[in-house]
Amino acid sequence: MTTVTQTGILPLGFLLLLSVAPLWAQDSIGMTVVSRGDVEIVSAGETSPLGRGDFILEQDEIIVGERSFAVVQFVDGTKLNLRPDSHLIVEEYRYFGQEDDKATLNLIHGGLRVNLGAISGQEEKQYRIRTPSGPLLVSEKEGTLALCDDQVCELQGLTALND
Repeated sequence: MTTVTQTGILPLGFLLLLSVAPLWAQDSIGMTVVSRGDVEIVSAGETSPLGRGDFILEQDEIIVGERSFAVVQFVDGTKLNLRPDSHLIVEEYRYFGQEDDKATLNLIHGGLRVNLGAISGQEEKQYRIRTPSGPLLVSEKEGTLALCDDQVCELQGLTALND
């Protein structure tokens, strides 16, 4: 008899959990797929460790320590691999499957690799990465960027943007 009750409760509890999950994740624009080493997020002024399955919001800062890395997947399917010793701010990320969708990331230091999702198939200049040496446009489906002393020292699949 207890076995029947326990199996009846488990599916009900699981369904309840699934129905609540979208409520706490509805403002998220992405999720951490992989986090290894010392990876932190600054969200709403509070710093905390960033682990697998944690949500990313607009205006969040992701700080990756030495000998560490993180992979974030955004709602449009874009994957962002952050290299060791990187600091990135997600300044703007708007995706609703419309032509005014756009993303602006700010790479303070470090490096990244980006594999674009649905936003890349839209209007030109929709996916930008700001750096200390100026803004870049992700001009191909994939791009790699590394900064050395605030200057771009590795660049592939991105082009300088003259605003």
